[in-house]
Amino acid sequence: MTSLKSKINTPESSTKLSLISNIILLILKFYGGFFGGSRALIADCINSLLDIIANSAVWIGLKLAKKPADEDHPYGHGNADVIAASFVAVIILITGVYIGYDSIHVIIDGHYAAPKYYATLIAFFTIVVKLVLYTYTKRIGIRFKSAAVLANAYDHKSDVYASSGALFGIFISQIGYPLLDPIGGLWVSFFILRNAINLIRDNIHTLMSGAPDREMIKRITKTADEIKEVRGINTTRIRTLGSKHFVDLEIFVEKDLSVFEGHKIAHMVRDILVAKYDDISDVMVHVEPYRETQ
Repeated sequence: MTSLKSKINTPESSTKLSLISNIILLILKFYGGFFGGSRALIADCINSLLDIIANSAVWIGLKLAKKPADEDHPYGHGNADVIAASFVAVIILITGVYIGYDSIHVIIDGHYAAPKYYATLIAFFTIVVKLVLYTYTKRIGIRFKSAAVLANAYDHKSDVYASSGALFGIFISQIGYPLLDPIGGLWVSFFILRNAINLIRDNIHTLMSGAPDREMIKRITKTADEIKEVRGINTTRIRTLGSKHFVDLEIFVEKDLSVFEGHKIAHMVRDILVAKYDDISDVMVHVEPYRETQ
């Protein structure tokens, strides 16, 4: 039972489930959009097609991120995960732009009519499925600290907004206000674009070796400073590659220690930090002599 649970709760399994779900939703939205007469569902159908492309990118990114370090990539391939997440963010951005453009085009042309009843059911079913996928995928993304899986989760969240707007527009259209169908698509476009911009900003920060949150830096510094052989911490720098962090730490030790003893303390600090924090891949410890005037 535990083995089955561990196999299900992995980044790869969450991506597989997302891919299969999006293929099913693509078929349903295509039917509801073209045969049910819903412009909002047609736009959402394009959204699902882009989701499938994004899921495929995440799958490739997760596979590449697992490759061990080599001569050309001495720090490993962890940023393949972040690159995949960036690709998903761009897909979300394109989706938002397309839905907004399509909705405005329909409103200007005046080619809108009340959709069929089953379009409502498909939109409602999509919302339920996407809410479940968002909750599940976000939990996996946080657990494994995977930027790509978290991007997938926020893509599902954007889809909830998209399908909610579609459902609202379809329902209002059916009770006598068909103009609300494309207006619902326009409303959705705003939320999708906002999520995409936030994702792109976060991933650029990681790819540019931006520091993680200050709380993590404080925790690492505090842990190292509590080691009795360490007389103080000068600087703590952290760079992120995928779901792992590489730490540069400068510590002070007694100035009269031998090179061997200073080296031993540095190794101890590294081993303690790597053992305590699962997301730290390696620690480079620089040793400086401690002076009473510091």
